[in-house]
Amino acid sequence: MAAGRAHVTAEQAVRLHQSGDVAGAAAAYRALLAADPRNAQLLNLLGVASLQLGDAADAVALLTDAVGRQPTAADYHDNLGSALRAAGNPAPAVEAHRKALRLKPHHAPYLFNLGNALAAMGAHHQAVDAYQKSLSRRPGHAGAMFNLANSQRALGDLAGAGEGYRALLAGQPGHAQAWNNLGAVLGLQGELAGAEDAYRQSLAARPGHAETLSNLGNVLVERGRLGEGLECHLAAAAAAPDSAEARIFLGVALQELDKLDGAIAAYREGLRLDPGNIQGLSNLGSALEQAGQLAEAEAVLSQALALDSGSAEVWGNLGLCRLAQGDRVRARQALDRALELDPELARARLTRALLRLEDGDLGGGWADYAWRFAAGEALPDRRFAVPQWQGQSLPRGRLLIWREQGLGDELMFAGLYKQAIARAGQGPGGVTIECDPRLLGLFTRSFPAANVRAQSLPPAGSDAAERPDMDAQIPAGGLVPLLRPTLSAFPGAPYLVADRRRTEQARIWLDGLPDGLRVGICWRSRLITARRRANYAAVEHWAPLLAQPTLQMVSLQYGADPAEIATLEAAAGRPLHIMPGLDLTDDLEGLAGLISGLDLVVTAPTAVGEMAGALGIPVWRVLGGGDWSTLGAATRPWFASMRMITHAGGVAAAIGEVVHILKDISRSHG
Repeated sequence: MAAGRAHVTAEQAVRLHQSGDVAGAAAAYRALLAADPRNAQLLNLLGVASLQLGDAADAVALLTDAVGRQPTAADYHDNLGSALRAAGNPAPAVEAHRKALRLKPHHAPYLFNLGNALAAMGAHHQAVDAYQKSLSRRPGHAGAMFNLANSQRALGDLAGAGEGYRALLAGQPGHAQAWNNLGAVLGLQGELAGAEDAYRQSLAARPGHAETLSNLGNVLVERGRLGEGLECHLAAAAAAPDSAEARIFLGVALQELDKLDGAIAAYREGLRLDPGNIQGLSNLGSALEQAGQLAEAEAVLSQALALDSGSAEVWGNLGLCRLAQGDRVRARQALDRALELDPELARARLTRALLRLEDGDLGGGWADYAWRFAAGEALPDRRFAVPQWQGQSLPRGRLLIWREQGLGDELMFAGLYKQAIARAGQGPGGVTIECDPRLLGLFTRSFPAANVRAQSLPPAGSDAAERPDMDAQIPAGGLVPLLRPTLSAFPGAPYLVADRRRTEQARIWLDGLPDGLRVGICWRSRLITARRRANYAAVEHWAPLLAQPTLQMVSLQYGADPAEIATLEAAAGRPLHIMPGLDLTDDLEGLAGLISGLDLVVTAPTAVGEMAGALGIPVWRVLGGGDWSTLGAATRPWFASMRMITHAGGVAAAIGEVVHILKDISRSHG
């Protein structure tokens, strides 16, 4: 003991303890115990001080001795329970707290500590009971309110947990962790705007906190604000340089932005800090697969399964990796295993959906396809206060059909609108169709029995369920399993009606071109992610088509860069015809008119091909591999005028096949 402490009395030692000088008090208790080693009270006090100083093992030994010497002291048992829990032994801690309660029933602090030990065991139902009893005797106790909400959250009682956090925050608005945990609850409930606000409140109370920055970043990424989310994850990684989790979340944000090299580097750094992190291994395997590094991806995912063979997410990512390798059988096996472990693993559901649909399993495929919104692959993900339509006749015919995904999907699913109107509607305007604003004219003309309007979404940041003046609603893709249960139910007939005036304008311009087959060309989509890249070729690979002297090639490529056009024309040695004054991205009425005047459209997987098929214009869809939307058929049943051109050698080889076919046609027609 330090000089000056030799004659400290027990009362003075306790006052030191109460003043916050825990180390000084502990030294005094030890000096007093040297003279009186069997003093149960001193053993208890030193045990409490040791626990506060972080030496749980020493605290357990001292408090066990104290309890043995004075077994009727309730506080000693309670303190021993707290020490046992801190030492990682929650089961004996529970028994110690229960002994304290037998000696002093209904004592609120003991009930609170019992709840803590039960929660540490994972016995959250019992923990909730203990916290509630504690609060009934000590209302408003912040610790009990906070931990009660935590246990309710662990049990999946999100409503109760949210209510608990809010009650605590009403009295303690600066409780940063309560704001953080409320954000987590709101995120699980799908209330992303509320979650974002809660995390921002938490950061206002505790600036720069890495966990909360990561959580906010995750919400922003989920809300589609990828740049802001990335900024949060970068800040989290800077705030916690030794946090593997922060690096892994950073990788997720980079991967969502399709910045695969950065994502892979972030995951590797996270795994350097925590080599056995299953989430990090799973994500690294996924990013490597997307980057085309398939052998290493499978090795990383196999390593993750060796550590945790019950990880549904890893099995799901392994399925994607095997699919990228062309091994459909083993891919399906991995996906099935993932969904056995977690039937709600949305990404695996959607991937299996596309495999099933491509194989012609329409019933199972469309059932799995219903998970596209949960997988984050279909937008907007809207919530409604009215039920989803099940295909029945509606008394008032008030059905809302709303667009989903991209323009190509919207055009493809629009082939079911007339049948939906006939089945649900009870007169003109009974069915409302919401569409991309660019399609308003086309859809109004093509579906005159419906009320067609531009898509109207809730205000940004709103999580409230929409309440349209309708009896039912359905996303456009949801119509397919209701109205096209078999391939024979697909008529393939055209359903879009182009504007006559715009069509005539296009015909006049086309008639001014040199003689030859007038062929529209579109070589890429605006959205080419790592996974979709295999279905697109560099623009110069399309040059052999443009080079054919018997063809007059017309650009249908929306968003074309002048440099792309120059590259294509230089490689082909011929010009690409571009209709003056036509905006191929936003003027879809003009695009439809132009397509209507063409002899043929040749396109990569793009919305241009869907529009041509919907107009009934001959269209060849060029791609390098399988296509789920064939639904197991040799072609796409959605469009009778569409032909599939595929080649095992990839897109460039498929373009060569197009050139060969067109040469044969030209020879046969002179």
